[in-house]
Amino acid sequence: MENNFRVGAAKYNITPSLDQARRLGPKGLATDVVNGLFARATVFDDGKTKAAIVLLDISEFFPNITEGIRNLASKWTDIPPENILVCATHTHSGAKVIDYDDPYDYGGVIVEYNEISEGVRLYLEMLYRWAASAIFLADSRLKPVRGKIGEISVPGIGRPRARMKDGSITSFTYASNIDSIDKSQIEYYSFYDDSLRIAVFEDMDGSPVCGLANFGCHNALAMGWTTLDSDFFGWAMDRVEEATGKRFVFSLMAGPEGNVHPAGLTEKTITPEEAASLVPVAGNILYEKIQKVWNNLEAFKTDKVSCVRKEVYFPAQQPIPIRAKNYLYRRGTAGCKQDENGVFSELQLIEIGELAILGLCGEVFHEIAFNLRKMSPFKYTWVASLCNDELSYLMPASEYKRDKESGKMNVQKEFAIPDETAETLIYETFKELFMKVK
Repeated sequence: MENNFRVGAAKYNITPSLDQARRLGPKGLATDVVNGLFARATVFDDGKTKAAIVLLDISEFFPNITEGIRNLASKWTDIPPENILVCATHTHSGAKVIDYDDPYDYGGVIVEYNEISEGVRLYLEMLYRWAASAIFLADSRLKPVRGKIGEISVPGIGRPRARMKDGSITSFTYASNIDSIDKSQIEYYSFYDDSLRIAVFEDMDGSPVCGLANFGCHNALAMGWTTLDSDFFGWAMDRVEEATGKRFVFSLMAGPEGNVHPAGLTEKTITPEEAASLVPVAGNILYEKIQKVWNNLEAFKTDKVSCVRKEVYFPAQQPIPIRAKNYLYRRGTAGCKQDENGVFSELQLIEIGELAILGLCGEVFHEIAFNLRKMSPFKYTWVASLCNDELSYLMPASEYKRDKESGKMNVQKEFAIPDETAETLIYETFKELFMKVK
């Protein structure tokens, strides 16, 4: 019965010491903490099944992080480990949680490690506890709620990558924006849906308890600067929480963002410091859109909670580009399940009544998300990137085909571990998961 539906939420600080920042200043330390980093947990309970989503202000991660959080949180609560979805906001200005040295910084050579570095290991040991603490607190705050849901267009932040007439790809960022190319040579822009999707849960008196949202754009305005910063996703989350009060927790999940960066705020190529200064601008755009759509949310059914997942083997690109090869090597050092031809990862679905949240293990292109929503039997379907694992980019097979025909490399192909079969594997797996819950 819907009356049995309960939700709880909590946040926990995961800001690292300055020397463990992903981006470091000249003294080997982050130069400032602009916005704190958090684990935000939401627990759902229909009286029979519990599921949890914990959103971390980190950039990339491997399954060892998911496993560490799941194992500890399931010991502290009665939530099964397989019912916990771990995801990232994809701030590029968070803690260093994997050992990654760009081969291009070392003359095209992969720097070898036999084990996780001490700094990363020590931070991860605390991250597991902090994230599990957020889940424990969220579980302890469960209360009866009603759900409201909606979406709104957010133009002006994201700019999708472009396929050029010579077959190459231009990915627009603050460091290489649209002013750096001849626009007459663009063949097409990749598909982009600028929708911000939001769900709010209110107690029986109509007071907001927590919220979830999903937006498909890289959370990466501050990525070239030397500060710790949850970026514009974090700025918007903090603002919503402060404005709402009463321990309200708002989790803004990374949607399908693989082909979109926040390069729409300006057409000019700018410096890392200038880009970081735009964090409040983009954050405020999101905040104002959240406030606007909040007043027009509609009730949705929350009568059932379920969670299904499946381990999937993703074949690696052949030949594998050196950056993807380096990423694969780092996964192996972290003890993740893989072989020389590919990786084992997982796809996950959390059902909250009429809403399905699909967790994908990488930076999803919008075209794949659009097709998943079309095939979904749910009234509302969100597609989340960077869930439980990070295989880098999850691209449509057609994009791989064009890349091969052009013979030109681009940053997405260069980092992506999976080959062109990933798209079909994703569709087939979610078709199976949909059948399990419907």
